[in-house]
Amino acid sequence: MKVLSLLSAFALAGSAAAWNGQLSAGAYNQGEGGQITQKLNLIDYATGSQYQGWLVGGFNACTNTECDVYFEEFSGGNYQFSTKVWRTNDGCHNIDFLGNEEASVPKF
Repeated sequence: MKVLSLLSAFALAGSAAAWNGQLSAGAYNQGEGGQITQKLNLIDYATGSQYQGWLVGGFNACTNTECDVYFEEFSGGNYQFSTKVWRTNDGCHNIDFLGNEEASVPKF
């Protein structure tokens, strides 16, 4: 519920006015060859759309630099888009929609 409250506050402040939703991340997965990935999910509360992307290295790899994530819709539409994600020292997870709006999501 803290995520919803904080995202609503950002929307009211204007920085995330174009996006009202939730970012969640799955567990770290180690694949063949030792590559670590983390599944990210986005839910857009305005449209009901749901998106999925894979973060190579997980958020632990994105503390000093922004990492690329490509999201694809799996809720019936066919929308895809690229983003940058990173975690700041205060534990906030951030997403840059690269041309849309930027939202900051608290540590989950």
